[in-house]
Amino acid sequence: MPAASDVSYQPVRLRECEADFVTQVEEHGGRDAHLCYQCGSCSGGCPVVFMMDHTPRKLLRMINLGMKDQVLASGTIWVCASCFTCTTRCPRGIDIAKVMTACRELAQKEGREIDNPRSPAFYQSFVEIVENYGRLFEPMLMAKIAMRTRDGPIDAARELVKDAPLGLEMARRGKLSLLPHRTKDLEQVRKIVRKVREMEVRK
Repeated sequence: MPAASDVSYQPVRLRECEADFVTQVEEHGGRDAHLCYQCGSCSGGCPVVFMMDHTPRKLLRMINLGMKDQVLASGTIWVCASCFTCTTRCPRGIDIAKVMTACRELAQKEGREIDNPRSPAFYQSFVEIVENYGRLFEPMLMAKIAMRTRDGPIDAARELVKDAPLGLEMARRGKLSLLPHRTKDLEQVRKIVRKVREMEVRK
C-alpha cells in the first residue's frame, strides 16, 4: 500500500461528489464529522498513518467535500486501528475513530470494492484473533491475511516465506512472540465483540 501523502494533489470534480455524504457518515455514527477544520492533529498522532493511502486529516476533508466513491474505496478506513488517539487529540471533539467505523459500515452495506483487498482482510483477521485470544498474535494475523488475499494455499505459503526473515528477526529481538497468549479476561473481550455485532445488525 502506498504511503499516505498530503502533497499529491488532484482536482476535485463536483459532478462526482455527493453533497450529503458527510450527513450519511454522521447518521452511521461518525458524529460531528462536519466540524473538522483541518488542523492535522489526527494525522500527527496516528500510529498506522504510514500504511494509509490517505491520512485521517485528508480523509475527513474528502468526506466533507462529498467524495464518497474515493472514501469508501480507500484502504485508510480499514487500516485504522481504532486506538482513539485521533479522537482524544481532536480539538473539535470529533470522534474520528467512529468516523472510520461509519465509513467501513457504509462500504460493506453498499458492497463497495476496495482499492487494496488486503485492507478488509487485515480488519477481519484482526477482529477474529482478538476475539479468540483477547490480544493480537502477529504470525496468525499474517497467515490469515495471506489466506484471504492469495490464490490458494501455495501462493499464501509463498507470501509467508517471503516475510519469514523479518518475523524471525523481530522474534530474536523480543518484539514478536512465536506462540499465542490468551488474556485472562477473554470472555469480557468476546462480550464487547458480540455487542458491536448486535449494534451493526440493528442498523
